[in-house]
Amino acid sequence: MPQGHGSLVPAGPLVGLPLNGLQRTAASIARPGRPATAEATGTGAELAYVRDILTELQRVSFRENREYCGYIGLDPSGRLMRTDLSAGVEAGCALPVIPSGMRALASFHTHSTYSPLYASEFPTTQDMRSDSALGVDGYISTPGGRLWYVDSDTMTVRQICGRGCLPQDPNYRPEDDGPVRPQFTFDELARFERGML
Repeated sequence: MPQGHGSLVPAGPLVGLPLNGLQRTAASIARPGRPATAEATGTGAELAYVRDILTELQRVSFRENREYCGYIGLDPSGRLMRTDLSAGVEAGCALPVIPSGMRALASFHTHSTYSPLYASEFPTTQDMRSDSALGVDGYISTPGGRLWYVDSDTMTVRQICGRGCLPQDPNYRPEDDGPVRPQFTFDELARFERGML
């Protein structure tokens, strides 16, 4: 059974506890060891902004056979911004440091290129844990061109748009997608990862 694709980790080496974080509260709250956050929505201008970022990153990710990741958030004036991009490896990406003054909304990352070794057409429990650990939501693009939203409040993921809505890896094979659904709970993804779904 293919394993889940990739992991997000804090800035630094690609080892250790996965962490990636997004939202949890509507207020900007700085907690020791955690960035200031704001509530992500998965809609409107925020969605358009992250979709543009991931559309651009998909082709680079395919060409270089690596994940790319970062955060979107709000600058001190309340305008959307993103962190510097972080280039990862085929199945992982160390998230960049969130700059001072940015309120993080969500992480984002690509799932690199198509490989029969990975279940990369939907988020993993590790993706969800990483976002939840920092109190943020997440956006994930797949080799098949799907866009997913991780809601850390409900520990669910939902497909924002299906196969081909973002650039698609030329080597992508839809017959290897696995049990792609419009939405998954954390427990459903955990059962799939254990080979029980």
